[in-house]
Amino acid sequence: MSRPFHPLTLSILEQLKNKAESYKKLHKAICPQQPYKFFYNIMFRLESQELIKKVDDAGALMAEITEDGKKLLGRKKPVKDGVWKMVIFDIPEKQKKVRGVLRAKLKQLQFKKWQNSIWISPYALDEEIEEEMAQLAKHFFVRLIKVKDINRTDDLDKLFN
Repeated sequence: MSRPFHPLTLSILEQLKNKAESYKKLHKAICPQQPYKFFYNIMFRLESQELIKKVDDAGALMAEITEDGKKLLGRKKPVKDGVWKMVIFDIPEKQKKVRGVLRAKLKQLQFKKWQNSIWISPYALDEEIEEEMAQLAKHFFVRLIKVKDINRTDDLDKLFN
């Protein structure tokens, strides 16, 4: 999940989220100013990361988004689901690296720091992420709390606007 992605990745996945497209049409829509080889290299990487797959349609080279691609798109373009997610943690100083990795992951998931060890997000989470949090809870004091009703959210709403 912490793999780096080319800046055009989200544009390509967004174009493919509803239907397969030809490489030529995608190239013209996404980056017509760039050489086709540049675009093809990005597509090759996305295919090797299993975010897209090639499909053959009567000899035309087509691309289709995979389930992993849809998941990535969902993480990078999150949707508010009416449930606040709070991650609270207390990781000892001896395990400072673990704390740093957790904070980086929370930032990546678009959580915002509310207080020192309390991070919050209004966005839906994948089951995979919830499972990772459950695994962390087995080894460290890390808790994922889901809240539907908070008496005052104006300060929280400002964090996500």
